[in-house]
Amino acid sequence: MAGMHGVAIGSGIVPQWQHDEVFIGKMEKGESIEILTTSEDLTIEQREIMQERQLISNPIKACLRSCVDSLNGVVDDSATPKAKPRRKRKELTMMDKVSKIVTLFQWVPQLTFHKVRADLVAGLTVGVMVIPQSMSYGAIAGLPYINGMYSACVPTLVYALFGQSRQLAVGPVAMVSLLIEAGLNGSLGPECDVPGKAQYEVCTSEYVGLACLAAALVGVMQVAASLLKLGFLVTFLGHPVISGFTSGAAIIIGLSQLKYMLGYDIPKSQYIYDTIINVAMNIQETKPMPLLLGVLWLAYLITNKQIASRYRPLKMLGPMGPLISCVAGTVLIWAWPDMSEKYHVKYVGEIPSGLFPLSIDSWQLDKIPAVVGTAMSACLIGYMESIAIGKNLANANGYEIEAGQEMLALGISNLVGAAFSCYPVTGSFSRSAVNNSTGAQTQLSGVITALVMLCTLLFLTPLFYHLPKFALAAIVMNSVIPLVALGEAKHLFHVKKHDFLLWVTAFLGTLFLGVLMGIMVAVGLSLTIVIYESARPQITILWRIPGTSIYRNMKQESSGTFIQNVFIARIGSSLYFANASFVKDMLLAHVSDLELVNKTEYIVLEMTPVISVDSSACHVIKDVVNDFRMRGMQVAFAMVGNRVEKTLRKAGLKKFIGDQWFFPTVEEAVQYCVKHQHARRVQDERSSRAASGMITAEEEASVTPIDISTIQVHCGNEIGFSNDLHSNCTMVFISLVKDVPMIMSEIANVFKKNQVSIIRAQIDPSNDESGAKHIYFVRSIRSDSKLTGLEISRLREDRPPQHSCAFRWFLLGRVLIGFRVQGSGFRVQGLGFRV
Repeated sequence: MAGMHGVAIGSGIVPQWQHDEVFIGKMEKGESIEILTTSEDLTIEQREIMQERQLISNPIKACLRSCVDSLNGVVDDSATPKAKPRRKRKELTMMDKVSKIVTLFQWVPQLTFHKVRADLVAGLTVGVMVIPQSMSYGAIAGLPYINGMYSACVPTLVYALFGQSRQLAVGPVAMVSLLIEAGLNGSLGPECDVPGKAQYEVCTSEYVGLACLAAALVGVMQVAASLLKLGFLVTFLGHPVISGFTSGAAIIIGLSQLKYMLGYDIPKSQYIYDTIINVAMNIQETKPMPLLLGVLWLAYLITNKQIASRYRPLKMLGPMGPLISCVAGTVLIWAWPDMSEKYHVKYVGEIPSGLFPLSIDSWQLDKIPAVVGTAMSACLIGYMESIAIGKNLANANGYEIEAGQEMLALGISNLVGAAFSCYPVTGSFSRSAVNNSTGAQTQLSGVITALVMLCTLLFLTPLFYHLPKFALAAIVMNSVIPLVALGEAKHLFHVKKHDFLLWVTAFLGTLFLGVLMGIMVAVGLSLTIVIYESARPQITILWRIPGTSIYRNMKQESSGTFIQNVFIARIGSSLYFANASFVKDMLLAHVSDLELVNKTEYIVLEMTPVISVDSSACHVIKDVVNDFRMRGMQVAFAMVGNRVEKTLRKAGLKKFIGDQWFFPTVEEAVQYCVKHQHARRVQDERSSRAASGMITAEEEASVTPIDISTIQVHCGNEIGFSNDLHSNCTMVFISLVKDVPMIMSEIANVFKKNQVSIIRAQIDPSNDESGAKHIYFVRSIRSDSKLTGLEISRLREDRPPQHSCAFRWFLLGRVLIGFRVQGSGFRVQGLGFRV
């Protein structure tokens, strides 16, 4: 087309059909640009680098290859004189290797005055925020307040030494605290069982030892998973499972704080119905003053958060809100002593001051079997939450973090923290968001936060003596309210019903079956769905877009045509022992369904998504081919990958099936099937004539067998529409056995009449010199977008004058013509109208 821009590849020009969204400068008519390719040496080097990365990403394969090379005496030949010299990479020094693990050596040299000032502000802000939060979350875990404060100091400092995230705030969080309480309460001996009291209230020191042991196990698991590259296991905890669990756990956490607001003791339970029944049965014991003050404090925190998010100059009120509420509550109790005795307002009391004590001696190693389940759940949930927050913050600030290093940093933090009376920790969403919003630049902000908590432990714990428990309860409730994501359930219902089912299962399971059992059921259901989807791969039915050699999903394209006696399908996943039989059964079912409509004589299997097959799948493929051949049907394979082809060759399947039934494209496979069908029918006709005596046996023997390679296959007259092959145009394909003079002007008039504009047009000669293939890129003038189904139907139904070429052309849109086969002295024309 005149004035068409192009892109030069080598020495040829390829038309650029798609509009560019961004223009730089003024482009001249006919201007072309060249796609630059790398030199041969760079291509070889890049290929080697990519192969090396693929090998590293598969540690088992890398280990096996290294062992085999060592046994065989194979050495790297890159240093031999015959090998091409490769560009030398920078060798890592010992300091580089150490700093990759101990990130302290990376970020300390990069500190500047600006970064230190920003980290100082962020660290102080988060440090002030974490003081009341750590006390509250420690209470949720069933631990003394001081252990929550320890957990906000030691692991935070350790993570700053090993972690890669510059804004992640590590410490106690609500979800992990709830997991610890739900998993450990009841794990102590019968001597700690007292009616009406939890075990952690009776045997506090033993329970603290169990929590520290759980932190040690979490650390060991995370370090081991990092070294073994097992981080992929958390992918089985999908977003719906995590969201449902978090929503259910947030409700349980919120209900567990009701006793501090209602003013009477409510037994802590991880079952929602127990808490609701206990509240309802003893509602008459509610104390008005704690309830009034608790509601006021909660209302203040909610309002404070909204004001801080709405008005930018007041954004610091958000993180300062919990501390302000604690200070106000402490002053109130201190100034009005009757609040405790007369109005039943409970306060924290004495909190020991000083450095965190060693707790290694308190680890009860014989309790490991009872603790390992809790530790595993805390490990998975904690890492999932931390890596999600860390990657989000890294993307927002323009740097990257490595999942394996993050898991290692968390593992070391938990392991070291377990030795200093800490329970399991992970990244906090709320504190990390504050750390980021207040301008944290490096991990120094975490060091500042740890120092603030250290100073608090050494000098400020007496100030929390009169801190009211309703204030801490209000802080917890305010923190977990945003975690109840009921809107997420509605969204998942519209997006994917399976995900909605997972969300509801995790949510209701957490509320009614308990925290650990609820998430186990949800993960079990998630794995069941994964196995179900894997064992039942999608079998996509393909049809051809008329006028093209393109085969697309029948559901994806609204306009297509099937090939007579040829069934084409795409296998949707790799084949292995669990799904191979299902694929066979589905193929048999489809062929059986088409028996009376379009009897199948050939099956073409498009294998692009099949990246691997195992020995069981090889047996099934052999059975499929053998079964269909016994039914008089042949099976062709298209677009088989190198890896699959290698396996099939080793299994002897390529020899059994025949190399002639493997093709690089679906189009070539279909053409071969059509040729084979024609040759077989001619041969059957000859045999029938010989059997009926129309020709003698000598005449039949003298006939030369048909050479399939000499048969030519052409498309008949066709018209096809596609809205899927181009980003902003509808493509119209026209295939003519014999080109019609002046047909373009007639077609343009019909488009114009139906308010359709032609953006691009291309005409190519077909294999037969008298034929032609037209391609039109069109858009609706009314909507300035692709044609709708109604507009396409109007084009099909348009009837120009009977004598015009366009009339004959548009009749093709109503009857689609398939392949026609031309052999030596033989011609078969498909059904339909011929121009």
